[in-house]
Order: sequence, then structure tokens, then C-alpha cells
Amino acid sequence: MRISFLAFLAVLLLANCNRKVAGPAVGGDSGASSGKLRLAQVLRTIDENRSAPEWMDAKARVDLDSKKLSIGGTAFIRLHRDEAIWMSVKKFGFEGARALIRPDSFFLYNRLEGEYIAEPLSYIEEKYKIPARFDLLQEIFFGNAVFLTDELEIGRADDGAIRLTGRSDEFATQYFIDPVTFRPQLMELQELGQSRSMVVTNSDYTQVEGVAQTFPRGRFVEVDDGKGETASMEMEFTEVSFSGPVEMPFERR
Repeated sequence: MRISFLAFLAVLLLANCNRKVAGPAVGGDSGASSGKLRLAQVLRTIDENRSAPEWMDAKARVDLDSKKLSIGGTAFIRLHRDEAIWMSVKKFGFEGARALIRPDSFFLYNRLEGEYIAEPLSYIEEKYKIPARFDLLQEIFFGNAVFLTDELEIGRADDGAIRLTGRSDEFATQYFIDPVTFRPQLMELQELGQSRSMVVTNSDYTQVEGVAQTFPRGRFVEVDDGKGETASMEMEFTEVSFSGPVEMPFERR
């Protein structure tokens, strides 16, 4: 396990598109149950059903597959909303790497190779040429939709899901939203100029104590860099708690 494992996770989940998020919810019937879909009302209902706990403490099985690295392990994830995200990845019971990500910085420790990085998030931009976003990573961990705008077209998928699509000179987006819970099933974001894309699939939604919304225990993220290389990460949350506070130790020992 090299330091690129957690660095890749950060790059994979912090890819940025300059899209505004739908505004605050103000109530109202979305019309989804009656078959009549109104974009503004659907966006408000999606926003009402966002998951935004103060704390998160989770354990997940993780499988990472890329051209340079394929590995599986157990990830321990702790999150303080808008403040910090902490991750520890273990293989065969031994910690291989640890990361602490804040809105303006990140810390990475590869225990196996004794490597340590403490850099501003701009380091990811400089090294990987991808703008870094803490809030995107947080929303994906919560299972929320990202980059929703009021310039989307709305329709129905063959299975009845709400389908939202959008396109500009720079980006193309597509979402499939559950018509009952208004939680995202699939999100596809494509950067047209660079031909880069990211697909996030949420699955196995269940009720978890501590939040009113259902939580997706299954997460699959796939990235295409537009240059012929793809990478994917599959996560299966086996334990999830939204009580806190939680500790985020980062001493090197």
C-alpha cells in the first residue's frame, strides 16, 4: 500500500465542477407521486431530504481498482460536518495509511513506508491538476446529490426514477433520483473540455438511527481521466453511527 492510495481517494472524491447547489427548501408537494414533475419543487424536496448530521463514525469495506493500484481493505471514517474528515485504512488488521482532511488542508501518513504529507488542499490542484473541494467529499460520504442547479431538464426513467439532465459549454450532468425518498441513485458528472467524468452510484439504502433520511450503505465511484485511464472505488458500509463527538487522532506512531 503506497501513499498514492489515500491520495487517490482524495483526488477521486474531491474533483470539482463549478456548479451551484439548489437553494434552501421551502416546502410544497413535488408532484412526483401524481406523475407530474415540476423541477423547482423536485429540487426543493431533494434538498429537504439531504442528510446533514453533525457527526459520522463509520466502518466500510473498500476496494480500489486503477491502472497503478488495485487493493482492498477496511476503512474507518470519521466526519465532523464542515470541519474535518478523518480516515484510517487497514489491511489484515494493520493500519497502512491515515488521512485528515480539513476545508483548507490535508494530512496524509503512510505508516508502511514512513511517509508523511501536510499540505494545503491547493497541493492536490498543483500535483494532480484537479481543483479540490472538501464539501464535495463530505456530501458524497453523506450520500447526497451534488452540483444540482435550476437549469436542469426533468423527466422519468424507464424504472420510474426521476431523471435530471443538464448541459453547458463546460459540463454535462445526469441524475437518477428515487421518486419516493428523493435520495440519489446515480450521479454522472462530465467535464466536456477535458473529457473527464465521474459516476457515483448509491445503493442499499437503509434506515440508520440518528438521521431521518435513509442512508446508502453501498457506494461505487468511477472516474475516467479523459486520457484512457479509469479508476474505481467500491465501498460497503458495515457500521454507521451519527452520534458524536468523535476523536480524530493523527499522531505519527
